[in-house]
Amino acid sequence: MIGPDDPWLMHFTHMDNLPGIAHAGLLADNQRQRDVRECGQPSIKERRRRRGVPVPPGGVVADYAPFYFAPRSPMLRSIVGGRVRQYDSDQTHLIYLVTRLSRVIDAGLAWVATDRNAVLHTARFAVEAVELADHIDWEIMNVRFWGNTPEDGSRRERRMAELLVHGTVPWPVFSHLVVCCSQRVGQVRDRLAEAGATLRVIVKPDWYFEVPSGCSCQGAWDGEGGETDDR
Repeated sequence: MIGPDDPWLMHFTHMDNLPGIAHAGLLADNQRQRDVRECGQPSIKERRRRRGVPVPPGGVVADYAPFYFAPRSPMLRSIVGGRVRQYDSDQTHLIYLVTRLSRVIDAGLAWVATDRNAVLHTARFAVEAVELADHIDWEIMNVRFWGNTPEDGSRRERRMAELLVHGTVPWPVFSHLVVCCSQRVGQVRDRLAEAGATLRVIVKPDWYFEVPSGCSCQGAWDGEGGETDDR
């Protein structure tokens, strides 16, 4: 169950970006180098460079490393649907970097939370952990289908609520990685070895959308070969 009691935080990226992240940490967009496998919409990233953060430590949204509170985000759905032209791979090459709010706080990192997609001018910002119980729509974080309905036209944007960490998230802050299937476990460990890093790798196919026919992971979608747990 996803909830406000020390919530899990997740950020997905292409596995080829892992060596750089293991070496330098997860960087805010305004700090990132150009030699990364991009997963986001350029137009949205540009809006994040202009969207101000009205609470300390301030700046703009692109000054922060973003995390979601739940997997299977609308952004991932857009990638699967081919609506992110900048992204040149598929969802099976995406890995989740996972941590908890307590680890962010213990590391002394500044953070803010939004109740929906941070780029929206209707987004509200919170800066205290005790605020999150009412700030985030935890009910929508726990459902599999989060599409808008005639009765509720903001479900999608609320599913995209964010925990924004200012600047850089050092590698030791992450607790584990999540991949779609067993075939990706060894590949991810190889990427980490390039940077002399290690981290637990967990297989969670339910954090992804349905595997397309012909995918290299087809037939391995039972999760065998990697660790699984309730995280």
